[in-house]
Amino acid sequence: MAAALELFSERGVSGTSLQMIADSLGVGKASVYYQFKTKDDIIQAVIAPAFEQIRHILAETEASPAPQETLVASLVDLVIAHREVMAALSYDPAVRRFLESHEEASALILKLGQTLLGPAPAARRRVATSMFGAALSGVGVDPNLADIDDATLRRELIDLGRTLLHASAANQI
Repeated sequence: MAAALELFSERGVSGTSLQMIADSLGVGKASVYYQFKTKDDIIQAVIAPAFEQIRHILAETEASPAPQETLVASLVDLVIAHREVMAALSYDPAVRRFLESHEEASALILKLGQTLLGPAPAARRRVATSMFGAALSGVGVDPNLADIDDATLRRELIDLGRTLLHASAANQI
């Protein structure tokens, strides 16, 4: 997985072959095929821990008396935990196609968005939620933030995310 992630980061998913992964590991291509039949299988394996965490986040959020508050902190934790994966895969068209065609991934992402939006969101809330989501994904890939330790980044992201989303709910910015 680490070899695939490194190559995806350098070359993109489309620019990485199973042979390249095998070569980087010093094994034959058959060894890679034994574990993964396609690059989609590798993508799925690379992002599986993040989606497991998303399933846990949704369950925790549903049980919370303040679901949107819980979700902000949990999404920040998700981004911080998977910074390397996000940096390698976030803007890759092959990954985007995979996520759009993967039924469970699409459903989880939709559920996260709906939970963050809340019922019958106004345009301002929808824009603020989109900004928050884009900002979180950007943080994971921004080299200008790579020197910020996880605890500081977490604190700042939660504070700024809550400020943005609270302001949209109160119709103030």
